Amino acid sequence: MRVAGWQSSKNWVRRHPICLFIVLQGISLTAFAGQFEQGMESLKDGDFAEAYCIWRPLAKQGHIDASFHLGWLYANGNGLRVDITKAIYWWTQAAKQGHTDAMFALGLAYTTGEGIKKDLDLAVDWFLKAANSGHEDAREILKIQVRAGAKEIRSRLDELIQTPWLGQSVKVKVENANLRSGPGTESKLIGKIEKDATLLAINKQNGWFQVIKPDDLSYCWIAGWLTDPGME
Repeated sequence: MRVAGWQSSKNWVRRHPICLFIVLQGISLTAFAGQFEQGMESLKDGDFAEAYCIWRPLAKQGHIDASFHLGWLYANGNGLRVDITKAIYWWTQAAKQGHTDAMFALGLAYTTGEGIKKDLDLAVDWFLKAANSGHEDAREILKIQVRAGAKEIRSRLDELIQTPWLGQSVKVKVENANLRSGPGTESKLIGKIEKDATLLAINKQNGWFQVIKPDDLSYCWIAGWLTDPGME
């Protein structure tokens, strides 16, 4: 009977190889999830060495959350010697699989340059990947850099203004609206713009919009009441 049952099982496997793969994959993922949570419990208990011992094998097998958290163990020196190079390695493994917090962590690491060579252009790359994947803190950092006209951002403006989260489109609703260097009529007049022109508003202050002109990517301010939608 065991032989017959074994033969029947082998026949089923031959007929349904994909189904078998899915079953085994499900078992594997469930086991991984359980082990990862054990690591989290160890972390909460302050047993960083045990968390490391649990997460490292999982990370080496491609577990995305284990890779991300292993990176933080190295970055913070929790139970380990601080090693930013290894932290970057594990965050990169997680980021390549779509982990947005890992992308953000890489952006921060290359911004501060603690333990590695500072690289603001690479930081923007990772912040932008995180922002486009929905990471709100990455979006806010990029918005601040865009408003400030940061050097490393200027070469990326043509890409950034295409994103739906950077700002809001406003349309000039009057003939020949004034464009100024700051948010107020006392600021220098730097140009005019015709009715129905569309601008990207990236900031608001005292009833004025800080805008980017999509045609030449220049910065200026326009009174909110001269646009639609506007500010009173």
